[in-house]
Amino acid sequence: MSRLDLRDPNNKLYVLCTFIGVVIILAATAVSVIYFIVEAPSQFHTLYEGSEPPGAGMPIACGIIYFVCLALLIKDIRKRLNGCPPEEKDARFMRAPLSKAGILFAVTCFTTLTVIAISHVIGEEITQSFLDEYSTYALMAMMICAGPEEEILTRAICIGLPVFIICAIKGRGRFKDILGGFGMSKVAFVFLVISAVIFGLLHLEGWSIMKFPDTFISGMLFGYVYIQYGLHATIVMHSAFDMLASFDTIYEGTGTVPIIILAAAGAILLVRSLLKIREYLPENLLHERFEGSVLEQWERE
Repeated sequence: MSRLDLRDPNNKLYVLCTFIGVVIILAATAVSVIYFIVEAPSQFHTLYEGSEPPGAGMPIACGIIYFVCLALLIKDIRKRLNGCPPEEKDARFMRAPLSKAGILFAVTCFTTLTVIAISHVIGEEITQSFLDEYSTYALMAMMICAGPEEEILTRAICIGLPVFIICAIKGRGRFKDILGGFGMSKVAFVFLVISAVIFGLLHLEGWSIMKFPDTFISGMLFGYVYIQYGLHATIVMHSAFDMLASFDTIYEGTGTVPIIILAAAGAILLVRSLLKIREYLPENLLHERFEGSVLEQWERE
């Protein structure tokens, strides 16, 4: 198929946009780590200040979870590309969970900016004044915590747990399904929508009503990554998005350029996603359970 044919999921343009998403995930991680190390001597105490201080324990735990998840994704993509024939590299790269996270990371950025633009047009601003009470350092710590905490609550508990219970009733339940990566089904899709609604409602407090469509769409994308590729992939995707968004807030526009680049890539990758939508729609009530360990489940094509 021609490389200019946008119906080709491995089109060079799609590969480039996906690569941009992956690079920005890694860059956001690196910048955050450098920030915390450099600012720790003078800013660490602010984690214990304010009406609801985040403290140090949870950010450290969530940071460890994030890096373990990212390490699993990097290990997977290295395994896929190691010794790969040049003509197969694009296809293997595009099938990797890290690449899928990069794709929907970019799409999420595009949909978020679209909702923000619409909110400006209709005069309904997405406020976040409640964040003003936190120091820059504490705010970054909260952003790191948001990914693991919210993904465990709204994806593992709201999707994985009920899917596990239903499968157990049918005699096919496996506890590891709570970690995601079990594949889309009609049952999973129902809980995906429910979890996205819950995710949206959880973000109403302290924000305007326009935060709901933004977080509902993001919740659908995060949930899809969780169902198809595992909890580790959606934690990385979610955390990287929050870290990138915090750069723009904390550093007064520093994150604007990468956000615009990522959103442009997301607009292109959205075309790819829409063309592949039939592959996302479940044909059966419950798929045959994927056999093997959790890592083998996450590493499937």
